[in-house]
Amino acid sequence: MSKDRPNHFFDAVDDHFVPTGAARGYWVPGTLSGSAAASLLGFVIERNFCAPGWVPVRLSVDMLRMPPSAPLQVETAVLHDSGRLKLVEARLVADGRVQTRALAQIARATTQPANPVWQSPRWPAPHPDSLPPQPHWRWDMRPIPGDHPRFDRSLPAPAEPAAGNPPVLGRLAPVGARQAWLRVDMEVVGGHPLSPWLMLVTTADFASPLTHSSEFGIDFVNTDFTIHLHRLPQGRWLGYELTGHSSADGVAVGEAAIHDEQGPLGSIVVSAIANAKR
Repeated sequence: MSKDRPNHFFDAVDDHFVPTGAARGYWVPGTLSGSAAASLLGFVIERNFCAPGWVPVRLSVDMLRMPPSAPLQVETAVLHDSGRLKLVEARLVADGRVQTRALAQIARATTQPANPVWQSPRWPAPHPDSLPPQPHWRWDMRPIPGDHPRFDRSLPAPAEPAAGNPPVLGRLAPVGARQAWLRVDMEVVGGHPLSPWLMLVTTADFASPLTHSSEFGIDFVNTDFTIHLHRLPQGRWLGYELTGHSSADGVAVGEAAIHDEQGPLGSIVVSAIANAKR
């Protein structure tokens, strides 16, 4: 890892979080990536409010601004706390302004009902160890070949490479191959190894280019994402599968199913708006 891109997004300094070079954003110089901003909120929520036997079943992140690459603070508030459910809010603040906001619902795990309910099937994707790696400074990505689609992913019309923004997914860009395994080793805050939940939160912003990219690049910038989860991930691999994209008048919504090697985990929904060519 180079000096400009250490293996963590932030350093904790007193009551602030100072971004490293790894937190740099894609869209505007001097700002942070959505992944870095969201993962810091997830880090503080997990540290302050999660405990064994509790599952963060929903995390909604509103990307109100592109946070500056400057010392940041995280403010939290408990909106509800009962024996079965917690609702907490976390706000990423710079220069007295809220940059990014997260709302987390945390449920107490309990006993499954006696009567069985239909379960989503396992992901019929090749095991990540059988796929060639596509190394990235932030994660190890294993794109799944296009001959393993779950449904028709045909393009509505031919795309024009010169018309849009640069791609961010590399060889994953063809619409027929919008499935991939991810393994991430980045820390959110230096000295704190990723937990299973933070592994998911750190990669969740990947759902935006996964669902909103054309064949040649990305012309939508996401304004939020929401994770719905029924259990914590197990193992080191997360599977992302494009399940939907719809857009009109420059407004879009994307959907991705998430998996681990044991089976389905839940889903991520991402809102986005059109963004002019960089």
